[in-house]
Parts: sequence; C-alpha cells; structure tokens
Amino acid sequence: MTQDPLNLPELRAARAQQDPRMLRAAAPPAGQPETSFGDVLKESIGEVQRLQDEADTTIRQLVAGEIKDVTDAMVAVQKADVAFQTMMVVRNKMVQAYEEVMRMQV
Repeated sequence: MTQDPLNLPELRAARAQQDPRMLRAAAPPAGQPETSFGDVLKESIGEVQRLQDEADTTIRQLVAGEIKDVTDAMVAVQKADVAFQTMMVVRNKMVQAYEEVMRMQV
C-alpha cells in the first residue's frame, strides 16, 4: 500500500470525482457584473484618451502662463506617452494573434 506523501485523502477523493467536461471558467465574484473583453478594451482606450486630453490641457495652461511649474506638464505628457505606448503594444499583440489564427488550417 502506497502512502499519500501529503496525507490528504480529501484531495485524492476530489481528484477522483473531477470530470474535465464539467470544468468551466470561474465566475466573477458575487455582486460584480461580468465584463467582456470588448468592454475592458473600450475602458482602456478611454483612459488613454483621458490622459492625452489631460496632457494637452496641461500644456495649454503652461503656454498661457496659468501654471509655472514645467514638471507638471512633463509628468502629464509622460503619463500619456506611456499609456499610448502600452496601448500600441497590446494592439500589435492582438493583430499578431489574429494573423496567427487566420494562418491556422481547419
């Protein structure tokens, strides 16, 4: 008789009862609505747009003399730039994945 190295009989019993056909994706925590990939993508693009608008407004305020500290404008521009670059990397990865799926033979 072999011994269970972890001594977890409950785990062995649970493994024996699992049927891979019955497994499914985890549901979102209670009280949270399900969000689709498209919704997440729209929110992310909206956030990038908001950061770009904020950087534009800060630059206009700097040029108009409303703010004297150049670092505020530089920080806003850098935030917008990082967000845009991240969005472009995600876009490129999505295009690569799409192209790979299209090359698959059915």
